[in-house]
Amino acid sequence: MGYILILVATKYISDDLGDKTIFNNMIYAVATAIIGVAVGAFLLFTGVIFGIFTLGSGAILGVVGGLVAVWIFLVISSIFIRRAYDTMATRLNVSSFKTAGTLYFVGALLTIVFVGFIVLFIAYIFQIIAFFSISEAPTPVVGQPMSATTPAAPAGAKFCPYCGTQLASSAMFCPKCGAKQSV
Repeated sequence: MGYILILVATKYISDDLGDKTIFNNMIYAVATAIIGVAVGAFLLFTGVIFGIFTLGSGAILGVVGGLVAVWIFLVISSIFIRRAYDTMATRLNVSSFKTAGTLYFVGALLTIVFVGFIVLFIAYIFQIIAFFSISEAPTPVVGQPMSATTPAAPAGAKFCPYCGTQLASSAMFCPKCGAKQSV
């Protein structure tokens, strides 16, 4: 259920930002994780079956092979998650996404020694923080005016056409993005 919710949220963000690579990377991450679990289960199951005929040695190889396969696919999946979250961090100006992506990758690498599960749990927490840190204001593209989304200024105030920040009517530069304001 968590994968589905993350995919839905990522799809909305990807569409709002007009960047299909965000959603594509997340789809690749989910698909890789599911394939990894399937391959690991298959190796484990065949190892147990062969273990019956080889007096247990096949079962040991199946368990080890299954765990290694799941670990490899988890690392590959975390690379795609990291790519998606790095792009989201940059485009949304929410650094918690970059932290979550890095923690996913490090946690995936360290799961081979079981410390990674703690790091992955921390990554989940940063992921939650990141999604709740997304601003409701539209994210501007630097150098592109926000003419259609700039709200009407109340008397004595104006808004930056680049980032939407409310300014004093006499402001020459935006204090948030630094853009020169028209007089």
